[in-house]
Amino acid sequence: MLYDRPYMRQAQRPAQNLIKILIVANITVFVLQLVLQGAFPTNLLALWADNFLIKPWTFITYSFLHDTRQALPLHLLFNLLGIYFIGKALENFLNPRQLGTLFFGSVLSGSIVWLAANWGQSGSTLIGASAGVLGLLTYFCMTRPNEPVTFLLFFVIPVTMKPKWLVWGVFALEIYLFLGSELRGVGSVAHSAHLGGMLGAVLFYRFGMGMTLPMPSFLQQRKSFRPVARTQARKPMRNPFPSAVQGRDKDDLQREVDRILDKINEQGFGALTPEEKRTLDDAKDVLRR
Repeated sequence: MLYDRPYMRQAQRPAQNLIKILIVANITVFVLQLVLQGAFPTNLLALWADNFLIKPWTFITYSFLHDTRQALPLHLLFNLLGIYFIGKALENFLNPRQLGTLFFGSVLSGSIVWLAANWGQSGSTLIGASAGVLGLLTYFCMTRPNEPVTFLLFFVIPVTMKPKWLVWGVFALEIYLFLGSELRGVGSVAHSAHLGGMLGAVLFYRFGMGMTLPMPSFLQQRKSFRPVARTQARKPMRNPFPSAVQGRDKDDLQREVDRILDKINEQGFGALTPEEKRTLDDAKDVLRR
């Protein structure tokens, strides 16, 4: 996959800090929920359908709460696994500011769609980071629609498919469950929030690269995105580039790859044109030497 290629790697990956902070924050809040029980301010952090206007912070804070009534914390576990594995796949393409905007933007859009679907329902509440996780998944699938990925279905059965079919399958399932259960008042899963998170990722993919949230200084990327290959290009190489790759000489190819990588750093992978994506694919084998 693209993020495994040597010329896409960077020496430091500050986005890892954000992934770790999200995981630690969710676990910490969950432990506090268990320990403090009724003393934990769940009502102040969860999103309520009938009084959200007086607690606007809950449009985001609801994502740090999870269901504590289950013997096994599956609600929390699935979300943490999604944040870790999908976040790891995205950290080479999105800097911390972009990754944070994608995640919390999906959380926000999930809460808005959920409110639209549950307007005026007294006592209805929303908790969980699933909208943010599905936002990460949707963005991942949109940036690499045709690169086969393998995942464990139910964490047991290995399944390989193209990401575009995965995201369409998840979308169809969420629509079915939203219409068949949530709108009918059956079950407690907020499928509308899931759909809202996916919508937020689509909007971020199309328009959001220039609209990013402010991030603390310890999360900001200190070094600009520079591939290892650029540094290595200044040193003698045992296996120099061939004289041409698809009509390009070695210097022209190197300059074009550097330009595309800078564009990914500034605007995200979704901003690349089909021709630029093909150029990265064509240069893959050459730049690995």
